[in-house]
Amino acid sequence: MDTTQKTYRFCIEPDAPIATLEAALQVVRRLDIELRALRTTTTPYGMEVQMRLAAPEEDILTLCRMRLHNLIGVLPIREMPTLVVNNVRQAVT
Repeated sequence: MDTTQKTYRFCIEPDAPIATLEAALQVVRRLDIELRALRTTTTPYGMEVQMRLAAPEEDILTLCRMRLHNLIGVLPIREMPTLVVNNVRQAVT
């Protein structure tokens, strides 16, 4: 089964970063999205979060981004570019 992957990067305000991160992970779980990677970094201005997600359809990931955007404490979400690797081997003649 083919899946669509996207990486989202956003910051969480410093008021309650763990509770906000838990709410973000609940959004992912409720939409039945596969969490492929999660990276958090503490900064003086809050917590920076990078999530790599996978779902069978791109629309589900778009809905996830919209719901994450509506969480209190989540600052603007950026979609990170995807690295495309071509695995086709060329025949040597």
